Amino acid sequence: MILSTHTRAALTAGLLASCAVLLVPGLTKANAQDLAASAPVAAQPRPGYVVFFEQNSTEVSPVAAGTIRIAARAARGNKAPMVRIVGRADYAEAVKAELVRQGVSASSIVLVGRDDTGPLIRASTGVAEPINRRVLIAF
Repeated sequence: MILSTHTRAALTAGLLASCAVLLVPGLTKANAQDLAASAPVAAQPRPGYVVFFEQNSTEVSPVAAGTIRIAARAARGNKAPMVRIVGRADYAEAVKAELVRQGVSASSIVLVGRDDTGPLIRASTGVAEPINRRVLIAF
């Protein structure tokens, strides 16, 4: 599936805002508001941070380091007893190392591995989607 620039931007914005993003053909704004109004009220969402990686690299970019720094500050400030890192093992290890450098206790970090079989965006054959190279930090 190849997504338009507008759809990618909406999806990315929703992910970064820790929102669920529905891409449903024919769903109008009014229908979406009705669905949202009828949804049960949930507890306050936990903080979540998404860290993206460059293609063929497990190095933490300056932008990714900034996101990790914000997550580390929030984890320390909230005295989070457990920090989950969800993503491919090589990316998750890189994020863990950066969190530890930022003062988060290594013993409070739990890695949850994911493989490449469940991409967020299914791309055309041979096309690498940058949004699929990500790690979620949650506590």
